[in-house]
Amino acid sequence: MARAVSLPISEDLAERLRAEGEASDLPPPVLAASLMDEGLKTRQFPGIVYMDGPSGRRASLADGPDVWQVIRALHEVPSDEHDPVETVCIEADLCVRQVRLAMQFYEAYPNEVEAKIADNRAAAKRIDEMISERERAIAGGQVVQRFRPPHDVAPRT
Repeated sequence: MARAVSLPISEDLAERLRAEGEASDLPPPVLAASLMDEGLKTRQFPGIVYMDGPSGRRASLADGPDVWQVIRALHEVPSDEHDPVETVCIEADLCVRQVRLAMQFYEAYPNEVEAKIADNRAAAKRIDEMISERERAIAGGQVVQRFRPPHDVAPRT
């Protein structure tokens, strides 16, 4: 449940918040809450940054991929593998420190990371369905336009 909090901020900061809110189509209070949440998380986990992208803002390793990508890779390591962390380090060209940082962030904020994994799976499924429709149309002799997924479909990574 949200709670209203009054915070003293400078005129300059208030103006920057207003301008950023307009640019991002977010009301200043919503933007401020989001920025505070991200700021607290990045202070808690040095090496984590928040990035904009096709699927919205997401936690990323400052020197690597998105946290959800690391966690998804860990989940996809076959259960008979010796050490999932080592496997992901080798396959994704990451060091143990990066993988462990992603794991620590995930342990603290599993819902945030799982939501990004689910979004990616849904986007990949939509793209697969669009490809199948196109292939059926081509097989049926239809002339089809060049394939262009909608802008809200994030690429599968």
